[in-house]
Amino acid sequence: MPGLVKLCGMRTPDDALAAAEAGADFLGLVFAPSPRRVTLEEAAELCRVVRQRQNAPRLVGLFVDAPLEEIVVTAGVLALDVVQLHGNESPEFVQALGWPVIKAVRVRAGETVDAVRARIAPYFAREPVPLAVLLDAYHPKLPGGTGQTLDWTLAAALAREFPLLLAGGLRPETVAEAIEVVRPLGVDVSSGIERGGRKDPAAMRAFVAAARAAFARVAVSNDARSGGEP
Repeated sequence: MPGLVKLCGMRTPDDALAAAEAGADFLGLVFAPSPRRVTLEEAAELCRVVRQRQNAPRLVGLFVDAPLEEIVVTAGVLALDVVQLHGNESPEFVQALGWPVIKAVRVRAGETVDAVRARIAPYFAREPVPLAVLLDAYHPKLPGGTGQTLDWTLAAALAREFPLLLAGGLRPETVAEAIEVVRPLGVDVSSGIERGGRKDPAAMRAFVAAARAAFARVAVSNDARSGGEP
């Protein structure tokens, strides 16, 4: 079902609890070079605190071209619900991992729908397929969390074909429009819920609330369309 909200780049138990209280479905922990990177020990404490809550969000570990064994060990030690691969990992790598996967695909400015589709399709041509593909804007040096926006029209075309999480420059002020244009399975945000380089609880609450309201409007619109068919 559409309507998933993932808040990424959690660094502290306080960040994670604020995200959980805001109503996030998924919390992202970064294990790749990034200002938001966490150590295994930091992640373990964060996971412990989150899992004490009822209806705790699912925990996602983000990796960028890490060795397969490193991902498996980290995901196993932390009992991660999902692994997010944000590098150049191949379809064969996803298949060998044997873990629920979100595969990120970064879209370059001017790239066509056909070109992006050709990069995504091989991941869905073999079992197990990813839970979703995450579309993010391309940056020449950074794998994600840049705040750059991608082409929503392109994303909308791909969302009709694949389970798609939309990322890239989303903020509380823009996420509703993005959802209504793209109609994705879910949305993902990191820099858009930060103030001064730190996660902002008010921004997290505003983002989740705006996303939930937009997904509800899209659901009503879809129901109306279905009801109008002969």
